[in-house]
Amino acid sequence: MNIDLALLDPHSYCAIDNVQYYYRPGRITWTTWYDYDELRDWIELKGLEGLPKIDSSSTVKLADCGGKLVVLWDKYVPASGDKKKMIWCTEISLERRNSEEIWGKVKWFDEVLTVPKCYKFVHAISATVPKCYKFVHAISATV
Repeated sequence: MNIDLALLDPHSYCAIDNVQYYYRPGRITWTTWYDYDELRDWIELKGLEGLPKIDSSSTVKLADCGGKLVVLWDKYVPASGDKKKMIWCTEISLERRNSEEIWGKVKWFDEVLTVPKCYKFVHAISATVPKCYKFVHAISATV
């Protein structure tokens, strides 16, 4: 699948261990850094059983969290009359099996935050803190 790099949402992709991951509706793909500057076929991330369906209208952000891929996306809350959105998060462990295969395993997913529908998803970052604390997902949004 060819992707014009100039059209990429700068926050729908992230790099983990010299591999660039990109979300496009319905799939997560990857390429290596040394192929990144060329238009090339991106390879679909295999596995991902249990990954919830992400609506094509959702804003999706990717982040590296200690070598795992974190996917954050929004979804309207129907009970709110579509006045609110719920931000969801999933953590995916990655296993490189060979030069042409990377497999992802969904470790968990859940709702993490309710926001007004007028919010704007700005960035997704993660921070690793000392071992006595669990990692923290940070979401930057404007309302």
